[in-house]
Amino acid sequence: MELIEVPAGLAGVAVTTTSVGDVLGDEGLYHYRGRSAVALATSAGFEEVAALVLDASGESAIGDGTLPDEVAELIGRVDLRSALSVLGAAIDRRPVTELDPGDRRAVAVRLISCFPALIASVHHGAVRAPRPELGHIANYLWMLTGSEDPDLSRALEVYCSLTIDHGFNSGTFAGRVVASTGADFGACVLGAYCALTGPRHGAVQSRVLDMLDEIAASGDAEAWMRQALAGRRRILGFGHAVYRVLDPRAPVLRELTARIAPERHAVAVQAEAAAATVLAGRRIAPNVDLYSPVLLEACGIPSGLFTATFAMARVVGWCAHILEQAAEPKVIRPGAYYVGPPPELG
Repeated sequence: MELIEVPAGLAGVAVTTTSVGDVLGDEGLYHYRGRSAVALATSAGFEEVAALVLDASGESAIGDGTLPDEVAELIGRVDLRSALSVLGAAIDRRPVTELDPGDRRAVAVRLISCFPALIASVHHGAVRAPRPELGHIANYLWMLTGSEDPDLSRALEVYCSLTIDHGFNSGTFAGRVVASTGADFGACVLGAYCALTGPRHGAVQSRVLDMLDEIAASGDAEAWMRQALAGRRRILGFGHAVYRVLDPRAPVLRELTARIAPERHAVAVQAEAAAATVLAGRRIAPNVDLYSPVLLEACGIPSGLFTATFAMARVVGWCAHILEQAAEPKVIRPGAYYVGPPPELG
């Protein structure tokens, strides 16, 4: 079979079709099934957005969030990655390609629903159960931090709705690759989550807070940024693989953090203003990571759980893509050019 040469990282290569959503980098917007993601996040609740993203069937994407017994008995003895693996197996071990559409959706809803309690329970080392009168995100905040502050809950809900899906990113692609093999649903979600934990993908937010601390201590954001560039340091919170203009999530989070974290917000604004001068002409604008850690910190979420919190929202998008991929008959199996020593023949 003749190989097709593609750009590094598959940049600009379409590998499948999807109706979940898309990112329009040159226009600076993204959508969920044709509806503005920003408009939905700022006007609707997480439950409504999740139902749309999962499959737009009109049925809820949130259900019973109590942990299965197999998972509950391990709390206090496993980390989140291990717990997530057990959760998926406890819900349904059958290959995702062998489930009928109704069963696939039911597994997806259960995984989505249990994610908040899973994170909170692993963090506390004791099982946390959601309260039926609280919404999905309000329950997460309460189980994790004990807070019932409505302003913080709404801020976190907007953040989670903004990050529920975002095009064909690395984590989503990883989940779809696993799904194409016919692995069980939990394995597909675990693959996506593991991709997200990489520092080139989702695990950068806590480092942004360190950067803001340095900027605040310097007293001069522009001077700090010029010095950082001279030292070949990466300026976190700026630039994006797809957007060539301002990340549309950044202004929403900027406005939210002004209310709930004014001191941190002020430093982030200084960094944004400095970057407009120092990075002028490079088409590098603020991305979601400049203000999202400020918001998460203000909500009382430990920095070590920033990526997990991101995953708690993004799992909806992963599940939507896994549902699509499971209906496809062909396994994802690209080739590679061999560049090692020549084979021994004969």
